[in-house]
Amino acid sequence: MSDSSPEVTAMVERWNGFLKKIEGRYYEVLQQTEAPLDGVIANIQYDNVIIHNIANGLKNQTVTQLSEKVDQAATKFESEMRKAGASSGLTSSERGKTHVLKNWMEIEYLKFEVNLFARAANKILENVKHHIDEKKMHRCTQCGAELPINVYSFMAVNIKCESCGSVNTYQPDDRVRALEYYVITPLAEQHAFAEKLKARTDKQAIKEYYRKYYTYLMENVPDKKRYYERDMNERLTNPMFTNFA
Repeated sequence: MSDSSPEVTAMVERWNGFLKKIEGRYYEVLQQTEAPLDGVIANIQYDNVIIHNIANGLKNQTVTQLSEKVDQAATKFESEMRKAGASSGLTSSERGKTHVLKNWMEIEYLKFEVNLFARAANKILENVKHHIDEKKMHRCTQCGAELPINVYSFMAVNIKCESCGSVNTYQPDDRVRALEYYVITPLAEQHAFAEKLKARTDKQAIKEYYRKYYTYLMENVPDKKRYYERDMNERLTNPMFTNFA
């Protein structure tokens, strides 16, 4: 029997149909979550913990479970192809489609996930802006003179009053502090996501990703610019980071 025999041809067609169904199932799972996720994000407050939990569950239902199903089916498919007399070349080529599909699901899920966290981040930012009074007057505890306070400072700061010389300590609102992790970090990931995807096949692109990601953080968390710059430079020069995307 040859690769062009009716039996082998039918098996290949069934295999391609199975892979197409897996792709359809991937989309189906995510489509079913659209309305519930809209509701979750609409009611989110100041952290994205629930989004992390949902994302982990969805990845298990899509990438993990469907990849396992494909691998199990592929083992059976290979055995049946060999019994039908298919060449090792054809069998290997058809099996290779499983790797293409699994890689596709992983990348598609990464796109879905980064956008999901960005949506949550924008909602949290909206909530914080409604909570923070940017026009609030911050005055010296000794003489009552107005102090030049940045309400979106992410770190506690000591400010010397120009009127009386006393030093005042300003503690940012906890919800403002949380912006760094729950808002700015996921938005930085979205900002540099194209470079992160490129780095999966082009190891040199990982440096592009680090530069773009950390530049976003430095621009949006100026209080910690030195910290992020040091972290960025470490990742750009340490082979442990640049050899792994």
